Amino acid sequence: MAKAHGLYLPEQLTLKITLLGSEPEIWRRVEVHSGLTLHKLHMVIQCVFDWDDSHLYHFLAPPGGKLTRKAMRDAKRYLLQPPDSIFGLDELDHPADKALVGQVLSKDQKQIIYEYDFGDSWEHLIKVEKRSPGGDQAHIPVCLAGENAAPGDDMGGIYGYYRWLEALRNPKSDMHEEAADWLGEDFDPGRFDLEAVNQALNAAFRPAPKKARKPRRKPR
Repeated sequence: MAKAHGLYLPEQLTLKITLLGSEPEIWRRVEVHSGLTLHKLHMVIQCVFDWDDSHLYHFLAPPGGKLTRKAMRDAKRYLLQPPDSIFGLDELDHPADKALVGQVLSKDQKQIIYEYDFGDSWEHLIKVEKRSPGGDQAHIPVCLAGENAAPGDDMGGIYGYYRWLEALRNPKSDMHEEAADWLGEDFDPGRFDLEAVNQALNAAFRPAPKKARKPRRKPR
């Protein structure tokens, strides 16, 4: 239970998550409970942006939510590392499966950064738009709105994604056929399927049904 991780104010949080560098903006608006861990929020973002969850990630919480270079250098980092990771932790690092969304996105910390895939560096800005007191800790995260299709994994970051889009639109490009393989001939960068996103969230977060107990045998 999330309560084991420490005190937090039970709230329903409306978050806007924007893929930085995208133009027009690729964004999703989600509602989550404050008792969700940051690792679970990572899962939410993977669902709503249709990432493959095949790379490392971290959350960065700069002091006061400022995005200046100095603030980002002083940011607390929340992450999960594989057992055989070659990267060490420092004093600003914290486990993402222990920190709660409601603890990190506090009244004084209204925005944080989520970075997925340290090679492609897909950076997302997470901003609190609304807080509603109460709510159920078992609440299944829901996507309320969004715009534009998200890139796929391993496309070379946001600028690589736009190069692939340009090649897809240009049949004379040397990269056109490869872009069609990556994205699909009929890929629409302006498309966003809210129903499909919420189906993915339900599949990821709905509790597994409890197995029926076998009847106990009566002693002979």
